[in-house]
Amino acid sequence: MNSSSTAGVPVVPEVPDGTEAPDVTVVVAVRDDGRPRLGRCLASLAGQTIGAARIEVLVAGAPERPPAGGTGPSAEGRYGRAADDPNRPAPYGHSAGGRYRQPAGGAQPPPAAMPPRPARPAPFRPAPGDAGPAPSHEPHEPLWTSSGAARWPSSSAADLCEAGRTDTVNQALACARGRYLFFLDAGDLLGRESLARLVDAADSRGHDVVYAKTAASGAAVFARTRHGVALDEPGLAWELSAAKLFRRESLVRHGLRFAEDVPAGLAEQAFTLEALFRARRVAVLADYDYRFAGDAVPDRGRRSGPEARNSPAALAAAAAEPGGLEDLLRGTAAAMAVTARFTGPGPLGDGYRLRHFAHEGDVLTGPAFLRAPEPVRRRVFAGVRRLVADHLGDSVLAGLRPGLRLRLSYVRAGDEAGLVSVLRYEAGHGAPPLRTDLVSADWRRTGPARHTLVVTARTPLPHLGALGTGPVRLTGCPEAGRVLLRPAAAGAGTEIEVRIPAEAFPAGRTRIGLSTALLGTEHTAAVAPGTAPRQAHALRGLRPYRLDVSPDGGDGLVVAVVPVGLPVGLPVGPRRAERA
Repeated sequence: MNSSSTAGVPVVPEVPDGTEAPDVTVVVAVRDDGRPRLGRCLASLAGQTIGAARIEVLVAGAPERPPAGGTGPSAEGRYGRAADDPNRPAPYGHSAGGRYRQPAGGAQPPPAAMPPRPARPAPFRPAPGDAGPAPSHEPHEPLWTSSGAARWPSSSAADLCEAGRTDTVNQALACARGRYLFFLDAGDLLGRESLARLVDAADSRGHDVVYAKTAASGAAVFARTRHGVALDEPGLAWELSAAKLFRRESLVRHGLRFAEDVPAGLAEQAFTLEALFRARRVAVLADYDYRFAGDAVPDRGRRSGPEARNSPAALAAAAAEPGGLEDLLRGTAAAMAVTARFTGPGPLGDGYRLRHFAHEGDVLTGPAFLRAPEPVRRRVFAGVRRLVADHLGDSVLAGLRPGLRLRLSYVRAGDEAGLVSVLRYEAGHGAPPLRTDLVSADWRRTGPARHTLVVTARTPLPHLGALGTGPVRLTGCPEAGRVLLRPAAAGAGTEIEVRIPAEAFPAGRTRIGLSTALLGTEHTAAVAPGTAPRQAHALRGLRPYRLDVSPDGGDGLVVAVVPVGLPVGLPVGPRRAERA
């Protein structure tokens, strides 16, 4: 087999037939922001202590011309396209394709012969606590060299593989020959000992998936190194990029591929989830800076890599693009489907579902939803409602931050107008507080010598009635009363009115409170400052009584039913109360 070289790394190692495969295939995904930095990435691979002959490198979505500083077209005759060219190949196949042209300049001389394959060294065993040196960050341009052919033969997957170049990551998966796979963005770098440490950990412990610590990562999952990690390990569900070591045999056996119709970050998420759930053993290595993400490289003003691609800010920016919100919905549904398929109901699945709703669900029901055109908003709301119905249990809902719980509760209730009202409130005031304010309490005459206590409260939450049956109740009151909910003035939330007939209160003093049951928690209404006591007179049979209601100095009200002639503060004895 012919071989070609990129920055000193054999792209397809020249191994005689019958010898063992390379230890690890590194798939380098080149996106629009990674083209200028591909050389540094490949240089970090060339310097790996595992040895260049034990590495296979496949570049997916690679540029078709040398990076800045190169000398022109390669011998394969591949020129670069503009970043905004829709025919420029993309790493996951989202815009794959385009025919390739053979330049008129003829062939370049073949590369120098590759060095002989060295003997495989003993497995690398780092000293405890050894973090190792960071990779060099000096600029280094790759050598875009020929495989010896006079022209680029064709754009078939097999020919691209032979030259170490694929249009998509899925093509790279099909081409890879290494026992393990490691996925890397072109803007990322590897520590010099990274691949040696990763391969040794997988070989010595039988791991199918190995998490590798990123430099400067504060993720909880990398607090310490662990082997044989349980899938419900805290933090595991929150690190779902493909920047990990995977055992290729497991991927091939189960036919794992990246989804090509969803955003790249979510395609990685679904892929990694299935690999995790199918893995026999999982490890987390936190003893070394294995990867230096693009945003951690000095002198770089822009973020790149899986962390940036999957950050809330990046997801929100992508969702704001035309079609982005529906792409995000489709990718989120794919990831949730994987979780449901392998976990079912229960604590394990809930940990991953919490991550899906806290991360992608927050963006799907956020400002991008509010700004979307009405037809898009309607479709996305229906899609999110299906996800909520299928995957959002009460235990997951309770684990979300209050503002997101509120949004998803409106989605669960099918109240799109309520969700829009909440988002509009958030835009002007921040997340609506989960609170209720008791505004007034007064006696209303409802018949001859008959009165009804009317308690009025207000909450900034719109469409309160949509959040569940019986969201408002009185505490300490012998009768539930009649609850009326209506939009507050100027659309500022919901006004609550509770009516209790005076006959429901026994003679004496009764302390009552009003509470709202929202999102699995109960909130006691706070009495507004300055609420004045109110008084009325009524008859019980032929005996006159005075009715009083006043704040109790805390979060409640005191209702006093006292026979006329007795001070309001005088307790009514049992016999007198009975006679009353």
